[in-house]
Amino acid sequence: MDAKVTGAESLNALARDLRGVADRKEILKQLRKELREPLPRVRQGIRDAARRMLPGRNGLGAWVAKARIPASVRVSTSNRAGITLKGGRNSQGARSDLNAIDRGRVRAPSWGRRGPGAWHNQTVTAGFMSDTVADDYAAEWQKAALDAVDKVVISLGR
Repeated sequence: MDAKVTGAESLNALARDLRGVADRKEILKQLRKELREPLPRVRQGIRDAARRMLPGRNGLGAWVAKARIPASVRVSTSNRAGITLKGGRNSQGARSDLNAIDRGRVRAPSWGRRGPGAWHNQTVTAGFMSDTVADDYAAEWQKAALDAVDKVVISLGR
């Protein structure tokens, strides 16, 4: 009887099997590549959510949608794998805090003045990035990760 191994069992089996494989670096490279496959759709979803959820009157939504969203994919020979997305955008003179915008807080100049003490905090809809990834793409990414691990485990002869 053929039983398909899934979830944490797959990752544990892969970690156990990779310890004895000579070309494990190549296998981990392929696994990282397959985990990156949903990235373009996730990035576009985050950009669309920024335009939709953040104020468009002064261009905040469009400005945030142009942010770079690099991804870090970590896969180790233990039973751990992770994908980290970090949005970032340079502003005048420094790095902008997109994490604060995702939490619903924006620092904006008061009436166009940009000097010391001329800024105020403004609240915006929170979660343009975190909620979008969690609600819309988490299940897709989890399925892609489990499928990638299963492919590697099957290719190793399990």
